[in-house]
Amino acid sequence: MIALALSLTVLTATPRGFPAAHSIELLTQVESRLPRWLTGEGDRKDLLANPKELEKFIAPLGPQGEQLKTMVTNAVNEQAELPELKTFTASKVLIQYDDRQVTVSYFDANGHRCVVPLLAVGTEAKPRYLLLDGPRTDERTIQEVLEGGRAKSMMVFAEKKDGAWSTGSMPAPPPPDCTMVLKKALKTLFTAEKAYFAEHDAYSNSLTKIGVDAKTLGITSAKVSVAGAAPQQTFTIQVGLDSGLMKMDDKGTVSIVADCAH
Repeated sequence: MIALALSLTVLTATPRGFPAAHSIELLTQVESRLPRWLTGEGDRKDLLANPKELEKFIAPLGPQGEQLKTMVTNAVNEQAELPELKTFTASKVLIQYDDRQVTVSYFDANGHRCVVPLLAVGTEAKPRYLLLDGPRTDERTIQEVLEGGRAKSMMVFAEKKDGAWSTGSMPAPPPPDCTMVLKKALKTLFTAEKAYFAEHDAYSNSLTKIGVDAKTLGITSAKVSVAGAAPQQTFTIQVGLDSGLMKMDDKGTVSIVADCAH
């Protein structure tokens, strides 16, 4: 009878992790816990992946023996670390699904990110999640996270409006900074002219000859003016993008001809 009771207790034991059937429920579940998780309280300790669960998660990555034990020990030690920010008001979120690891990155209106790495332990039909470590806070932008994980992850973006989360299209990257694009183009052309001179003892006003395609530089115009007789020559490069115009001479001095509009 006692054995039967023990068997029933094992069979009916509550599975590890919190349930979340879909992305909105997942990010809402985590967000509701964040205020206490950020200070190491609430159910954080109960939901942290234990050494056995961490080993099962890490082992498929390749480490074995002492290396595996060391990685598990390090992971457990990292779980004790708490984030710098103790409060966080999320307005946007990006969820990355990488096999058994799910990373929830919340973003606030002040340029901060709060990242929560989770371990999927349930089934596809009944997903459940444990906390790998964290939460962690930093200043990574949505675009930085997208650029780092777009190739390998399934991603879900959501934004909070009127107190409710709703999924939507991935945010478009911001337009390139005009001034930075012009400076980068000038540097590329300058380097190409110097390389051409080293080989031919002369500069060239032909972009084709110096091996640069202006279209690949993100600019709308490019012109090289060469003065003097080789090898005693000088040059001036002028590049443009929208309303912005910048120049650079053969000594690398940059000057603004017309300010960028943005």
